[in-house]
Amino acid sequence: MTLAADPASATDAFCPHCHLLVDRDVVGGWPPIPRRCPHCRLLIGAGRGRSAPSGEPGAKGAAAGVFSRRAKRDASAPVASPERVLEAILAVAEEAGERPERLLMVDYQQLAMGRSDLPSLSDVFGAFGGWKTARRRAAEALAARATG
Repeated sequence: MTLAADPASATDAFCPHCHLLVDRDVVGGWPPIPRRCPHCRLLIGAGRGRSAPSGEPGAKGAAAGVFSRRAKRDASAPVASPERVLEAILAVAEEAGERPERLLMVDYQQLAMGRSDLPSLSDVFGAFGGWKTARRRAAEALAARATG
């Protein structure tokens, strides 16, 4: 379902590929001209944006594969320390109301794209080799704080 053409109603715009938020308060068929998604870098055709993320099973998993491949390619020289990465995962998990070991990569990516204080996924992969390892280590760090 694409965005409504009613100019009186503004809505958020989501990528039809990765299902992440791309723009806010848009009207009409979004985007008016083709545009690259800042998350998955795939082209969103004119008027092909979505007014809500897909609820289909596996939709976020497909986006995670795109992010994972890109982060692995870019992970050669991490900018953030492992400690900073763990703190960022813990902060995002708390903000999202999730346990760190349950935090989805795409949910982290959604926030990291708009905030300069969060390390990129490339930094996460550079520090820990993968998302699951990083979030497991974040959960372990949180458990160690609770017992220490």
